Amino acid sequence: MAEMTGKERFLCYLQGEKPDKVPLLHWSVDLALALSGVSMRQFAFDPEKIALGHIRYVQKYKTDVCVVNTDLWWAMEPFGVEVHITDSLIYPKKTLADRTRPDPKVYEELEYRDPFAGQRANIVRKASEIVANEVGDEVAFREGGYGPVSNLALVMGVKETLRDLILFPEAVFGAVERVMMDWTVDFIAGSLEPWKDRLTNINWGFASLDKDLAPPEFKEEIARLELEGLNRVRERVGRDVPVTTHFCGPRPDLDFVTEKFGDTLDELQFWWPGSDYPLEDAVSKFGDRYAIAAGIDHTRTLLLGSPEEVDAMVKSSMDIARDRCSFALSSGCELGIGTPEGNLLALVEARDEYGTY
Repeated sequence: MAEMTGKERFLCYLQGEKPDKVPLLHWSVDLALALSGVSMRQFAFDPEKIALGHIRYVQKYKTDVCVVNTDLWWAMEPFGVEVHITDSLIYPKKTLADRTRPDPKVYEELEYRDPFAGQRANIVRKASEIVANEVGDEVAFREGGYGPVSNLALVMGVKETLRDLILFPEAVFGAVERVMMDWTVDFIAGSLEPWKDRLTNINWGFASLDKDLAPPEFKEEIARLELEGLNRVRERVGRDVPVTTHFCGPRPDLDFVTEKFGDTLDELQFWWPGSDYPLEDAVSKFGDRYAIAAGIDHTRTLLLGSPEEVDAMVKSSMDIARDRCSFALSSGCELGIGTPEGNLLALVEARDEYGTY
């Protein structure tokens, strides 16, 4: 088989067909930052540097998919979320919910804010346009975001939202339906716009349905809201685009999500090795229905292991998935700061050795 581009490889995988080799997917703002040649203080406000870092990333580490980002909070800043930017990091310093005195009025008084009203939101979107124009015919793009419940948690603070969901669920879910549902649809649809006819997938994050984060008594309601948000985004896109997923936690509830979302999804991407959902179980249960992306432990083997251990990890994953499902080699989430370059290059070598069809 002739060698495919990363974009061709990824789309072939999503369609359940056999590409020339297993697609490779991982991403890291930290490494893209390093490849841009500037500090985070400049990177976060320079769309050309953001684009340069991400283009160099896919070219150096041979990933078939590009994820353009700087942090989780740029779209939340119009709500009043504040971030602290150092030479190497961006992290939140002020969310909306009080950390010591729970108050339902914080949710009841929440008002819609345009996700692209802030300076940094438009900077990231411009960076996406640059990347699309530069490498959009060569690699696929993984773009989207979290659902409305997760986005509310980012605005209010994850710990605070989990606390308040138990104390006054009506106020929390009211804010989701009244504000964050429309906000999420506008945010994700707006984030997809730079790819235009190069759009390869809608990526949906399922952090709110991780077993450690979703209170059991509210799972049904969370799933209903997440599915409504996803379907509204699909309507806004206006054409049939594959839906990929992101389960970043160590306890992904794949059984519940596949039951509730069914054929809305085209792919299950999750963290294994490292999570409590074995790849063997996922392949056995879902391999005939969904493409599956897993196989890279980004927290231990890739971050702390040796190239030989990376090689063994990839071989093990391929031994499980080969010829049993449409499979992509993927990290569970964003790579940790300080992930060794040698391990990333070992991923490419192992993928080419064990994942070529």
